[in-house]
Amino acid sequence: MSNENRQIVRRVLDEMFAKGNLDAADELIHPDFVNHEAPPGSPQGPEGLKQTTSWLRGLWGDMRADIEDEICEGDKVVARVTMHGHHEGEFLGKSPTGREYAVQQIHIYRFEDGRVIEHWGCRDDLGQALQLGLIGD
Repeated sequence: MSNENRQIVRRVLDEMFAKGNLDAADELIHPDFVNHEAPPGSPQGPEGLKQTTSWLRGLWGDMRADIEDEICEGDKVVARVTMHGHHEGEFLGKSPTGREYAVQQIHIYRFEDGRVIEHWGCRDDLGQALQLGLIGD
């Protein structure tokens, strides 16, 4: 199962976030999916992740995740990634800068019935904002 779960994580990062294939959520994401990183009241399930991914891609364009480390244990996969993107959409009242960013992130995925059912994340939002010139200029 660990190798299968690892491949699913890679497909989520590549197909959904890098390529924008939101329909992949129907295959990869459990109907009862909970994104613990999403703001309170955000839609959940595959449709919620499609909305979140679409919003993020509107802000940051095609996001590429370089996987630095993966730990697979039981029903979980932990991925430490370097996430790359460009500031392409208005964010916090700031117009797009077109600048690139590359920041460290850690994502934890839990699986049930061969699909992702839970997600937790830890991102370097301060580092990203500094790289994009959204603060500190």
